[in-house]
Formats: sequence, C-alpha cells, structure tokens
Amino acid sequence: MDPDSGAAPNLQARKKLAAMHRIQAAALDLFEAHGFDQVAIEAVAAAADASPRTVYRYFGTKEMLVIWDEADEHPSSPLTPYFGDGDPIGALRAIFAAGFAAMGEDDLDLIRRRLALVYTTPAIEAAFILHSYEKSRAIAAAVASARGDRSETEIFVHAFVGATIGAMRHWCLSGFDGPPFPHLDQALRLLEHGFAHGTP
Repeated sequence: MDPDSGAAPNLQARKKLAAMHRIQAAALDLFEAHGFDQVAIEAVAAAADASPRTVYRYFGTKEMLVIWDEADEHPSSPLTPYFGDGDPIGALRAIFAAGFAAMGEDDLDLIRRRLALVYTTPAIEAAFILHSYEKSRAIAAAVASARGDRSETEIFVHAFVGATIGAMRHWCLSGFDGPPFPHLDQALRLLEHGFAHGTP
C-alpha cells in the first residue's frame, strides 16, 4: 500500500474547503453591495476566480452560498453524538459554549453577515429553514437507530434545532446585541424548564 495514499484526499478536501470559503466570501461581498436577487452566479464565480460550474457543484443553489458552513461537509452532523448523551441539553450547551468561546472576531463577523442576509431575504430564509429541517431529520434518524425510540428522538431533535434557529433569529433582529451564546442558552433553558424559568 502506498504510504501517502491518504494524503491526496486530505489535500483535495482542504483545497475544496479553501475554494468554498473564497467563493462564499465573494458572494457575501456582492450580495451585501448589490442585493441577493441582483447578483447572478456568474458574477460570484468571476469575483472568486472560479467557474459557474464549480460554484454550482460545490453549493448547488445560490441560497447555499449564504447558508453553507464547514459542518455541511460532514457526512452526518458533528452534533449527532451529543443528542445521545444522558443529558443531551447539558452536553449540547457545553459544546456550543466552547465553540463560541473559541471563535475569533472574524468568525463571529462571518456568522453575523450570513444571518443578516438570511433574515432580510425571504428566499434565503426559506432555504435555511428547509436545510435545517433536513439536518434535523438526518440527526434524528442516526440517534433513533442507536436509542431505539424514533418518536421521542425526532420530537427532541426538531425542538432543539427550532430553538437554536429562534435564538439566532432573535440575536440577529436585536442588532446582534452582545455575544450569541447567551441567546442560545436562553433557548436551551426554555427547552428545559418552559416559560416559568426560561428568563434570567
């Protein structure tokens, strides 16, 4: 066996991610400057020094240029194992807290830019909700096969994903007031306790 046989796919994956980030950055600049509906895929491709065919192959739709992040490159969501934890909300709270704490300002700015486009452009918001639903369904199927309880798993996973969407929408519509995690944490407290204990 060639000892370098694993290197090429890894290099190819890194090159693909770099290209996708470059294309997304060009798309966000153009959408912010001219409006989502006014920018064609061909313009994004030209700005990113890529072909339209490459943009379609990597992203599929124009809306995904905004919605996409690296987690979409995983065969299953990186969050899937945490839903099978004995305390899934606690486990998910910890992983989100650590994830947001590790983000630099550039990472947070990218999230803010993407969310601003999502929640000011109905076509992107609709695609985002559908994309989130499809992720929820995939996570629920994976977790249910391990737990053997599809009904409860589907309800919980969809509730969690819906709560995170609501939290990020609230953060966006608040003018990105403060860091994002407190908004998400409030959503998780509501899932745990309901309205009676859901507010600070």
